[in-house]
Amino acid sequence: MSLPTPGTPIIIDIGSAYVKVGFAGETSPRYIFPCITGTEKYHSVMVDVDARNVYVGQDAMKMRGVLKISHPIQRGSIADWDSYYQILNHILYTLLRIENPLDYPILYVENPFEPKDIKEYIARVFFETHQINSLIMVPSPILSCFSVGLTTGLVIESGDGITWIVPIINGQIISQAVQRLNLAGMDVSNNLKALMMREGINISSSAQDEIIREIKEKNCYFVIDPEHPGKAGDNVEYPMPDGSTVKIQDHILYNATEVLFQPSMIGSNSPGIQHAIITALQNVNQEKWSELLSHIVLSGGNLSHSGFEERLKTELNILLPQYGITVKSKGREKKIEQKVESLEPIKGTKKNQDNCPQCGTLVDLTNNITNCPQCGANMQMPQIDINIDQQSIDETQNADYIKCPKCTKEISDKESLFCPYCGYNLTVTPTPITKKEIESVKLKSSGKIGFSEYADSKKSGLRFFIPNNLQLAVYNGATILGSLPSFRNLFITREQFEINKEILHTDLSQIFANYT
Repeated sequence: MSLPTPGTPIIIDIGSAYVKVGFAGETSPRYIFPCITGTEKYHSVMVDVDARNVYVGQDAMKMRGVLKISHPIQRGSIADWDSYYQILNHILYTLLRIENPLDYPILYVENPFEPKDIKEYIARVFFETHQINSLIMVPSPILSCFSVGLTTGLVIESGDGITWIVPIINGQIISQAVQRLNLAGMDVSNNLKALMMREGINISSSAQDEIIREIKEKNCYFVIDPEHPGKAGDNVEYPMPDGSTVKIQDHILYNATEVLFQPSMIGSNSPGIQHAIITALQNVNQEKWSELLSHIVLSGGNLSHSGFEERLKTELNILLPQYGITVKSKGREKKIEQKVESLEPIKGTKKNQDNCPQCGTLVDLTNNITNCPQCGANMQMPQIDINIDQQSIDETQNADYIKCPKCTKEISDKESLFCPYCGYNLTVTPTPITKKEIESVKLKSSGKIGFSEYADSKKSGLRFFIPNNLQLAVYNGATILGSLPSFRNLFITREQFEINKEILHTDLSQIFANYT
């Protein structure tokens, strides 16, 4: 497969379960492989046999019986740096086979609240080890929101190792409201395995985890009321590698996913997804509740089981009134125009008589008399000519302060590099993405990539935006955003990183400043 034109960003999304790699502007990733590495269990003693030291992705999966498998990403964090390096080498030199890394910038997908030292270390690995020219790191919830053409929404992102509840307003993550749950796909798999063992179904195979995962992805689903599921479904027959067949009862399949709403099933004290959403909303200004709940974005392969949006809608309709959270339906709001009159100078009427300011004699001014006939004092009052328009311009140009573009507070020190209130880097002036470009994103996301909009029929105000492929939602947002010309101006070069490492932590919400 040929490489695109130089300058096209490479998208790298390394998750706990899978790695997605491709180029900006393409509708699907070029490569998807398991995020695992394998090393030999035993040292080879045969002569003249070329054996690889490390196997990555599909190669490690095929030889898992004779390899020691390592998962470098666990619960959203890098647990094995050596394996992480091997995955990067596999991406750049085995799959993409890029001869000159300087020709292609990299868009790296990161988790929210990635520690600063980890972000800077990853950037150094790309700049120094792989010799790339430019890089940008974007949090995955922003990309999930952007994949359906939104810049404001409540993102529910659940992968294999971690679940995020992230409110986003105008492209900015509301940090104090973000909820992280150590409750995700691997917990559903472990719960499924435990439920099967209770029913006497024991899978004894070297590929046990892969078999459990395949059963989960193909057969598990959600029910609205697990205590009264209604008519029982048919049992599922699954063929084993040794030729035997196991029968899995229907109640196992929907109880396995129930752990996302009832974590106590596996002894976890983590709140369920529905309670985490309530906590997130309580930390957001209540004026934004309706806007967030009418733009709920689902993302991540763990939410691809059928019935999740109906179950979540049912849970929220019960909990929201209990916590006093209401969702106002969007109606046509009448705009009240307030006419503001500009200030204009008023010419006063000329006096016919006036008292002398020195002796107090009443002087007749009709004959244009300028001096008092008694004491000779000046009778003309000084006139002050105020040019209001010119004054406002001069005040703006000669202001003794600058405004922070993030928190909009006034900063007295014009030469300050950082805002003393929010810490924003004042030296960075990101190019705003225009409304026209974001509207084109909506056409792309609804056309080539595709997403569905699900509204509550009971008019509760809840509305879901669901990508057609939840597993690729983050990647699709990255490929759309990376294809915008304005966004490519935000990539950080190696020289900029060496001069000021703080530029790596720039708030990307400023690029949406022109979109309202």
